[in-house]
Amino acid sequence: MNKKFKNIVLILCLSFIYSACETVDFGDINNNPNGPTAAVTSQLLTQAQRTVPTISTNMQGILYTQQLTEGQYPGFSRYATLTASYNGFFTGPIQNLNRIIELNEDDATKGVAGAFGDNNNQIATATILRAYILQFMTDRWGGLPWTEGFQGIDNPQPKFDTQEELYTIMFADIETALNLIDASKAGPKGDLIFNGDMDNWMLFANSLKMTMALRISDVNPSLAKSKFEEVVSSGVYISTNSQNIEFNYGTEDSSDSPWHDRWKTREDYILSVTMMEDLRSNLDPRLFKYAEPSSNGTAPTPMFPGDTDAAYVGAPNGEVNGNVPDYSFPTATIIYDVDYPTPLYTASQMKFALAEAAERGWNVGGSTAAVLFSEAIAASMDYWGVDATDKTNYIAAHPYTGMNDIAYEKWVALYLNGPEAWSEWRRFDYPVLTPSANAADPVIPVRDAYDSSVPDNNPENYAAIISAQGTDDLHTKLWWDVN
Repeated sequence: MNKKFKNIVLILCLSFIYSACETVDFGDINNNPNGPTAAVTSQLLTQAQRTVPTISTNMQGILYTQQLTEGQYPGFSRYATLTASYNGFFTGPIQNLNRIIELNEDDATKGVAGAFGDNNNQIATATILRAYILQFMTDRWGGLPWTEGFQGIDNPQPKFDTQEELYTIMFADIETALNLIDASKAGPKGDLIFNGDMDNWMLFANSLKMTMALRISDVNPSLAKSKFEEVVSSGVYISTNSQNIEFNYGTEDSSDSPWHDRWKTREDYILSVTMMEDLRSNLDPRLFKYAEPSSNGTAPTPMFPGDTDAAYVGAPNGEVNGNVPDYSFPTATIIYDVDYPTPLYTASQMKFALAEAAERGWNVGGSTAAVLFSEAIAASMDYWGVDATDKTNYIAAHPYTGMNDIAYEKWVALYLNGPEAWSEWRRFDYPVLTPSANAADPVIPVRDAYDSSVPDNNPENYAAIISAQGTDDLHTKLWWDVN
């Protein structure tokens, strides 16, 4: 009887405690007072944009196209990286950008999100930046899981979209973004690139669109022509160096230039003999702007008047160039200026694009390939601070004769812009580059192979994209690379 009484009391106590818990308001006891209680789109944008300089200064393309080579630790210059993972892009910046779009489109959250800029302008900015990152990714790997991606456990094995499908998606996204932009309304907060200036985001979008159009010009010339001429007709594209799109850095260690970081403790990168000797043989004054004189080395055959280029020495590609003082480093401003900006799109790059379009017979606003070619070289030299007389003399000595001239000069002008240099070299197949003899497989790669996690975790869809695209190695050409 006593035991039964105790049980009844216990049950009554538990019932009282349970009912009390249902009515007590614990307020904000579980909220972090130092953190946001809802997604802050300005922070999402800032974090996504931190990926941009890692793309624009990516060493892979710089080393593959023999602008620089490595010192005592050759890797990319020997084509030693056989696979690469894209997971960091999906789980990092693209996820952030998708969330910005979602928060600004959803009626339940767009009011709060609007505190960080006009909803449509935020959507447009995130969409343009997402397309920029996606182009880098697809031009590196080819097909990617996109339209079925980002669903988490709801679809852990998404199908891959082909590169052709991805380019169609990117064109559509850019045009959607351009139609959403209203420069009279507030741009996004947290914008490291343009500080919310939507006119500049239109310029960025059209620069990307022109670049994408030329990328597919050999595989889908009619679509390429249409997209390129849309930009020309709009009149919104880079025409002078004052409009160049650059990523600007801070002076703190957390926000400084990745180039500066690369030289803090090591001296891994030096001028490639390929770039150095091409500049030298053409008496290109950019040689003295791209590089520093070596400490100990001497060029075997100086060519500039007075042998002023004698101390400018390039290193063999893919060799163990251990005694780096024998060779030239990139210009000191890039190495030592913590906030030296990184160009994303420049007047020179766009002038070369217009010159190529003119050569193809597209509408470029009335100019000619030859004129635009000269203007592109001039813009490059002006950007690097070349003397006016040296610039004039070089242009006069190198008149336009055809597409290979554009390919070569664009390779020179894209110095240190790895992704664009690599993509344009693959598309033009020019200049002719000799693979490193020190590579186990002496063939310059034209894509990255997928990381082993892809066939391990998504075997059926991996098999499908490989069947459509070709062997999963470094030498299968991408959809647009048909030359």
